[in-house]
Amino acid sequence: MHPKQSIEALQAGKHVSTQKPIGPTVADADAVAKVDSSTDVMFRVTENFLYYPPLIKAKELIDSGAIGDLSSIRMRTFLGQPVESNQSSVDVSSDALKWRSNPKDNPGGLIYDSGWHKFATAIWIAGEAESVSAIIVKTDNFYLEHPAAVIWKHANKECIGILESVYASEMKIRGKYYPVDDFFEFQGSHGSIWVTRSSGEMYDLPPVLLFKGTETHSFNVPSDWVEGFNGAAGAFIDSILENKQELMDANMAKQTLQLTLAPYLSSASKKHVDPRTIS
Repeated sequence: MHPKQSIEALQAGKHVSTQKPIGPTVADADAVAKVDSSTDVMFRVTENFLYYPPLIKAKELIDSGAIGDLSSIRMRTFLGQPVESNQSSVDVSSDALKWRSNPKDNPGGLIYDSGWHKFATAIWIAGEAESVSAIIVKTDNFYLEHPAAVIWKHANKECIGILESVYASEMKIRGKYYPVDDFFEFQGSHGSIWVTRSSGEMYDLPPVLLFKGTETHSFNVPSDWVEGFNGAAGAFIDSILENKQELMDANMAKQTLQLTLAPYLSSASKKHVDPRTIS
């Protein structure tokens, strides 16, 4: 992984934008954060979901009070098969996949790798989590964990989060990048919001829908998955030019790592886990 490289770059006075996760362990995250706090350069963990226009729009609606008090965040990751054999426009090398399937480098597969993005989104919208319970079914394929479900409660508020991960081995999913569909639902006291896509394009729906009981509003914001990466890159450049911290900083990256590790501890122990206690 890359905590060592992040620390060395920060100590050399270089701005650092690193891929997720911040490190494989919470101790690594603490070590990076300690060095980061002692320098004047910029550090952040790149998280494209936090710059994806449909999710940005959803957060704007939530923050504006459009759905009232937020009570639940429901997210689903749905793996299938490509419509065409050459569907993906992402050229993924075998080396890029190899480390993801190595238990020595990763505590888990899909919930760890893909789940990170969803957990980061939940923390961005509703803050730190305080209790996690999970069922993760292992398969012969280390990376492919299904079915899996994670439920958590956000700290200091009456809001829960739910992440489901499923695999439909014989179902084809449209998408420009991967045969993976992500769906988000945000429920409030007097309305709900759907975000109907990220890398997949399974639904013939606008990317953002706001339901107010008797009213439905749609928002056709840019929704190509690459937009999140473009936004993240631009924000990091702006953070250097304007000397302001952009998402996600070392503390948020640590919280996200803890929330990503907690489901594995909960599933193995069959107990609730407070992610804040993971060190």
